Amino acid sequence: MIVQTEAVVLRSMEYGDTSKIVTLYTRKYGKLKVIAKGARGAKNKFGSSLETMTMSSVVLYKKEHRDLHLLSKSEIRMPLGKVQQDAERMFTALALLELVNMVMHDEEENEKIFLLLTESLLAIDRSTGRRINVVIAFMLKMFVQFGYGIDLRRCSHCQREIERYHPPFVSLRISDGTLVCSECSGGSSAAGKRLTTGLIRTMDELLHAETDAVTDIPVDHASTADILTVCELYMHYHHEGSRTLRSLSLLSTYSEQQ
Repeated sequence: MIVQTEAVVLRSMEYGDTSKIVTLYTRKYGKLKVIAKGARGAKNKFGSSLETMTMSSVVLYKKEHRDLHLLSKSEIRMPLGKVQQDAERMFTALALLELVNMVMHDEEENEKIFLLLTESLLAIDRSTGRRINVVIAFMLKMFVQFGYGIDLRRCSHCQREIERYHPPFVSLRISDGTLVCSECSGGSSAAGKRLTTGLIRTMDELLHAETDAVTDIPVDHASTADILTVCELYMHYHHEGSRTLRSLSLLSTYSEQQ
């Protein structure tokens, strides 16, 4: 059947002499692979709408029980001009695409993740603030959408609010995303990953902020690295086969060279 949907280009690879196989994350159908015939030829009708990180509107022939669908039409829906021209923006945006491609199953619709992805890409393109915050916020919000969000506000044992009680540290239980304050854990490292209350406060702020506002939240480089480590550790536990995001490693290398 012929279908039309909004899509984000996650990745693209050459196929044959003139075609491409493109992985899309679509609003209506989740992650799809399509073949774009003639996308590299002299008469390329798709233009630049199939470049990685592009937000496009697509028409395709969707075949039931098939892994590869035929792309008929594609045009850019919302340009991300700055992302394509700036290395820091590019690596940050690629981290989002790499993450979505890694954790989302084929043809599993999730409109909330699609909207979060498009909002996050626009925030990276437009903002002059700390764009790496967008990746952290995306991960934290993604965990919520998947049903295992991290409870960043209270101790799961005594139920006291961390912000009001302000214990010297808390422990994050990776298995269920709950916190145990220092008093309830008795200082035992067996309670989970030990974190400062300041770090928990920052994570909570990033989780609950609007996507276009997260880049304005001040987070120092050490805290950013610590939070990313926690998020990736949490993701590895809950997503079998997930791995460290290569794009973040490239971003770190690029930042060190500047």
